[in-house]
Amino acid sequence: MYKIAVIPGDGTGPEVIREGLKVLKALSEKTGFKYETREYDLGGDRYLKTKELVPDSVLKELSGVDAIYLGAIGHPDVKPGILEQGILLKLRFHFDQYINLRPVKLYPGVWTPIKDKGPEHIDFVVVRENTEGLYKGLGEFKDKGTKDEVALQISHNTRKGVERCIRFAFEYAKKRNKRKHLTLCGKTNVLTYAWDLWQRTFSEVAKEYRDMARRCLENYPNSRDYKKAIDTFTFFNPQ
Repeated sequence: MYKIAVIPGDGTGPEVIREGLKVLKALSEKTGFKYETREYDLGGDRYLKTKELVPDSVLKELSGVDAIYLGAIGHPDVKPGILEQGILLKLRFHFDQYINLRPVKLYPGVWTPIKDKGPEHIDFVVVRENTEGLYKGLGEFKDKGTKDEVALQISHNTRKGVERCIRFAFEYAKKRNKRKHLTLCGKTNVLTYAWDLWQRTFSEVAKEYRDMARRCLENYPNSRDYKKAIDTFTFFNPQ
């Protein structure tokens, strides 16, 4: 029996979660697995009423479930950053959810604006590091409120964080057992510190996966040939 915590959240979150639960129910009936859900009222409306974000008691309960099904976080009446940092990032850092996994797949019979491409062409997975970089929330204001104001937002990348993300991507590409092709997308020519670390680490780890094709792409080129990419900010531009 799987235990799933459900957090509908804000905006379109409840609507998306409602439909997603229908899919989960149909899938469980088809495959035979069993699950139970418990809904948690976390989000903008609750914050406006109680000023609570994620109580410690709720965090403890969430530690005991198999999965957290989250809708969306963000409310027009709450200052940007409060909900995102107090709920979304708090959960992410507490559970060390360091991988953001985004499958991209075109299904048969589904229209796409990408010219002359079908399901056999569009089937890849984006792996993004989820707890470092700009997500660390490091930065400061200088001379705030003056005409000379400067805002600093720091991208914080560690060798440990970068390497475990890259290793996850290699193992995942290997597990998919399709083209076994992994592409690192970065902008080393401008982000000369952070992306130097990413590119060096990628090249070093790649030596352990000699049975796999791999490459580094810079400046977000128009490449339609790759099946998987790893990045803190990954942009695909298939045409």
